Amino acid sequence: MEKLQQNMNPIPVRTWKWLGVNDTVLEADIPAIAGYSKQPVTEGSEKGVTITDIRLHRETVQFMEKKMDSGVSEAMRDFVKKNQNSGYFIEIEEGKKIGTPIILQYDLDEENPTLVDDHFILAHENSEVTIIINYTSSCTKNGFHSGVTKVLAQRGAVVHLIKVQMMADQDTHVDAISAIIDESGQIDFTLVELGALQTITSCKTKLVGKNSTGTIHSLYFGDQNRKIDMNYVQTHQGRESLSSIEARGVLLDHSQKVFKGTLDFIKGSSGSKGKEEEYTVLLSPTVRNRSIPLMLCGEDAVEGQHAVSTGKMDENKLFYLMSRGLSDVEAKKLIIEAEFQPILNKIPVTELRDTISTYLRRRLNHV
Repeated sequence: MEKLQQNMNPIPVRTWKWLGVNDTVLEADIPAIAGYSKQPVTEGSEKGVTITDIRLHRETVQFMEKKMDSGVSEAMRDFVKKNQNSGYFIEIEEGKKIGTPIILQYDLDEENPTLVDDHFILAHENSEVTIIINYTSSCTKNGFHSGVTKVLAQRGAVVHLIKVQMMADQDTHVDAISAIIDESGQIDFTLVELGALQTITSCKTKLVGKNSTGTIHSLYFGDQNRKIDMNYVQTHQGRESLSSIEARGVLLDHSQKVFKGTLDFIKGSSGSKGKEEEYTVLLSPTVRNRSIPLMLCGEDAVEGQHAVSTGKMDENKLFYLMSRGLSDVEAKKLIIEAEFQPILNKIPVTELRDTISTYLRRRLNHV
């Protein structure tokens, strides 16, 4: 087994060490990485899409990713490159609008308990695509996932990337996304983090082109002794670029969560606008919730907004539903599902939305 000692997922600007938010430590040992024998691509044969093994495009990928800040740490980024056992180069032809979502389904089991995936998504000018990557686990032993996904949206391209994580209670999930958006391009991220014992994720977007747009919609759920560390960064480089970060979550039992959301307006990004908001429902007095909304500004003519809301469940809503005959548990489950629904509705596959809802309802049985 391998142990990476250095800290991961650093916040862009460090703050007081005693807050415990500057970075995080991977608590699990990294197991020996064997091959991943399953075929994850379940959908994606539409004309205009090319899906090939990323190892066939190493030189092309290395050239394009030089400007990308990928990985939750340099050590983990290098680990993924060295130990990758699955990964695809997904290319969308210029001007192609792909109507059917491309779906990658990864499931860890007894024969495949480890996954190290490396993906690169290249959307050529004025193309559009939706890509879903779903991570699940049926392992009875400790499953381990670490991955990097890089996205390049060229001029006028639109990419919808959806990542869903519903791994087993004892598993470890480390995932990083890096993206570059050219002029008038758009990337929408929908990130759903529901399982694993420890989750460490980052999503870093560079809006380099004029009128580029980047959005992050995040959903998380912590119970038992889960630890969640999320680090989202939207860097405005192009003029009149737009960004938003929206995160919603629920914490109960002894779970812990750190949310770091950064809007970075660098010099030259005049006319840009960004906003971020996070809403967390606390269902236990023993949870630990930390949120760091960060705004960095090197340009005068920009507009940024941030807001964080943390609190218990709305007692008025709870009383209203219980007065209509629902039990305490049923009423709480309904309120939480309603809070999550705006983000879940961004997933275009009904079967996956239903699976997530069922998974959540099962996990909420003891609220």
